[in-house]
Amino acid sequence: MATRKNAKKVSSKAKFNFELDEKSTNKTVKTAKKEMKKMSAGSIILIIVLLIVGVAGGIFAGHYMTRNDCFEIIGQDELTLTLDEVYVDEGVHVISFNRDVSDKVNVETNLTVNEDGTYSAEEVGTYYMIYTVDDFKYSGIFSVQKIRLITFVESSEGGE
Repeated sequence: MATRKNAKKVSSKAKFNFELDEKSTNKTVKTAKKEMKKMSAGSIILIIVLLIVGVAGGIFAGHYMTRNDCFEIIGQDELTLTLDEVYVDEGVHVISFNRDVSDKVNVETNLTVNEDGTYSAEEVGTYYMIYTVDDFKYSGIFSVQKIRLITFVESSEGGE
């Protein structure tokens, strides 16, 4: 029996605390509304001007931080080689938020990768190298990739 009495007391205390919190919240809201009504037109204009200045400052800072950003292929975008040649990749140059992140470049290719880091092909055709960057700007905000096409043709026989 003592347990039920304690449980009823606890639940009625919780109900009272909840009602008290709800009343104090309503009082706070009413007080805030009264204070807003008391604000002069000059205060409201000042708040709007400060908001506009803050937004303009944010845009300027964002532009300033990214003014030198780039994602460029070094060398030619399209190449033609013969089957007996190997290709040495020149890579890409990537600047993100004024930092060189070229070391974060991932390369996907359908070429054969040789032990010395060069690329070659076994058959005539056009092959690709897709460069992507694991970086907030180029993989998060903007999904950017660069593609280099390498066409391998038959080597000419004889010295024509």
